[in-house]
Amino acid sequence: MSIIQVSTKASEQIVDITGDIAAVIASAGSGVCTVFTTHTTCALTILTDEAGIAADFLRVLHGLVPQLTSYVHDSPDHVRAHVLSALVGPSVSVPVRDGRLGLGQFQRIVLVEFEGPRERTIDVRVSSDRLEP
Repeated sequence: MSIIQVSTKASEQIVDITGDIAAVIASAGSGVCTVFTTHTTCALTILTDEAGIAADFLRVLHGLVPQLTSYVHDSPDHVRAHVLSALVGPSVSVPVRDGRLGLGQFQRIVLVEFEGPRERTIDVRVSSDRLEP
């Protein structure tokens, strides 16, 4: 297991963390890499690195979760961040082959910030393909 820290710089932001994860798993062999955020107002997913996709992704999510003025929980912005985080999810799993992420040509692992700027903790683990006796 390894921990990486990601510092976000905006209230909402998509941060490519693929390079950080690739560095952590470089000596892992083969298996499955699970990347998990320990926070409830950010999320992890896999997106393309094409221009404009980050802005479009956030716009689509905003359309799914409208900004309401009243929630049971403390503040409308805070609740919306929790809901968006839950919709996207706290983790991704990616195959690892010979210490390399098995991503497609355009796939990138990204952290999606919904309530920044903040320091985010990401847990990275690789489970081996080898069967233990």
